[in-house]
Amino acid sequence: MVQEKRIVGIMGGTFNPIHVGHIQIAIAAYQQFHLPEILIMPSGNPSSYKDTQELASASHRCNMIYLAIKNYSYMKLSTLEINRQGKTFTSDTLEELKPLYDTIYFIIGADSLFALETWHKAAYVMNHCHFLAANRNRHKSQELLNQIEYLKTTYQATIDLIETRDYPFSSTDIRNKVSKNKNIDKMVGAEVAQYIKNHKLYQS
Repeated sequence: MVQEKRIVGIMGGTFNPIHVGHIQIAIAAYQQFHLPEILIMPSGNPSSYKDTQELASASHRCNMIYLAIKNYSYMKLSTLEINRQGKTFTSDTLEELKPLYDTIYFIIGADSLFALETWHKAAYVMNHCHFLAANRNRHKSQELLNQIEYLKTTYQATIDLIETRDYPFSSTDIRNKVSKNKNIDKMVGAEVAQYIKNHKLYQS
């Protein structure tokens, strides 16, 4: 009997908070690359987060993720990075998951392709996962294609683009709106918006 290949998608980030753009990228990755499962994996102690004072607690971020993904059977909350001590590095996550899966798809924004070389153990990361980069504005600029070709040639990276619509806001924009008591339902969904309100998150 041939054992079925174990395949997983990972979407990492601070998710501070998770928003509809994250969800739509995960849906697009699932549909376009036929991923059986996507782990939504919030960072515990992110190595690159700029303002930790604005970072909601791990439990709040996990609760918001649960509310945002509960209707998608193929999306699962993973607390692997939350539970790890010290700084959160993608290389450590891949090392931990490598024995469990034959193929790991790592979902990122296309802009992150220009920073990949600065990641901790960048060469290791690029050799141990298949990157799916969300090209949110739906055009493959020559600069982006050149960068993909460079990473493939230099690091033997495996990279494909996810086509998805652009969302003209970020988690930073959402936090700013919350601090000004503006409505964010369409950005994060009604349940996450209510959770943020109930727990007084991101208020100045």
